[in-house]
Amino acid sequence: MLPRRFSLPLLLILLVVLAGQAAFLYWREHQPRESVYDPLIVGIARESGSDPFLIRALIWRESKFDPLTHGMADEHGLMQVTPEVGQMWAKANKVADYTDDDLYDPETNIRAGTWYLNRALKHWSQTDDPVTFALAEYNAGRKNALKWVDPIAPLDHTAFLDRITYPSTRLYVEKILEKRDQYRAVLANDRWYRDTSGANRSVTQMP
Repeated sequence: MLPRRFSLPLLLILLVVLAGQAAFLYWREHQPRESVYDPLIVGIARESGSDPFLIRALIWRESKFDPLTHGMADEHGLMQVTPEVGQMWAKANKVADYTDDDLYDPETNIRAGTWYLNRALKHWSQTDDPVTFALAEYNAGRKNALKWVDPIAPLDHTAFLDRITYPSTRLYVEKILEKRDQYRAVLANDRWYRDTSGANRSVTQMP
């Protein structure tokens, strides 16, 4: 038996360890499961010629994979799609009986959000990195993105990024790009992503 003087410190350490384990288990149990949406992300990415790692990173930033997230500007779901964008997507794709609440459905949301992202990527396809420009547009709108284009170097993504006047948008772009690259490294051999990591790189997969 340990001397009495060691009993209290050891008990405190044990309680701290147990509390930490309990907190971790609670945190893990209540975290949205990222991998749940991988089949949808990869399937829709393949259909639309998109980068699944970019889509996954955008979902991570927008909603932390919670399909019921509702934004302050009335954004809905995983990719925080606004009703206006949802209606544009539904019209462009001839989706019958569409309602704004459909954006809380993960598949509908990813389809609409990916469509909107691809729309921005095509607009900026002549730049040296369409993704940087498109993410800024996704976050702050095309009107603002156009203001941030450098008149001296209009195709330069670095110059564009430096001219973004919204710190939150600049951080948004940087964090998604960082997360996309992280996913590419971590998920390269994942069963859903391994066939997409190096093949058929489209405009949505640049650079």
